[in-house]
Amino acid sequence: MSEYNKEELFLIIQVLAGITLTAGYALSIENYYGAVPAFALIGSAVGLSIIIGCWLGAEHVAFMLTIIVTAVVFSIYFNFGTLFG
Repeated sequence: MSEYNKEELFLIIQVLAGITLTAGYALSIENYYGAVPAFALIGSAVGLSIIIGCWLGAEHVAFMLTIIVTAVVFSIYFNFGTLFG
């Protein structure tokens, strides 16, 4: 396997891990509380991204950005009726 393939696989795994982590967190919040507080979900994603950035550096930028973007998307998805209803 070439170095390019390893880097691409590493990025794909980071993105999938970010989506899975955020989706699991949002679903567990919804099951526990009955609703997903949008600012809490986005705030926890930003906080986790800052912590990962400080500990691991710029090597995991794809993971950090995926966490933030999916937190915003899931916040809109779970609160769509409240926002536009």
